Amino acid sequence: MAEDSIRVYLSKEKKLRFKSTCVLKDRDMSEVVNELIDQWLEQNETLLQQQQDK
Repeated sequence: MAEDSIRVYLSKEKKLRFKSTCVLKDRDMSEVVNELIDQWLEQNETLLQQQQDK
């Protein structure tokens, strides 16, 4: 699958915390963000579908 990029703005503190935690857990930041977006989509697409079915 082809990949694309997005730009996300975070406070410097939040970015540092995120990066540090990813390093400590030996995780790639992009992989973690992708997992979080997948979770968010799954939850919200389900809710959206339920609302449309009403």
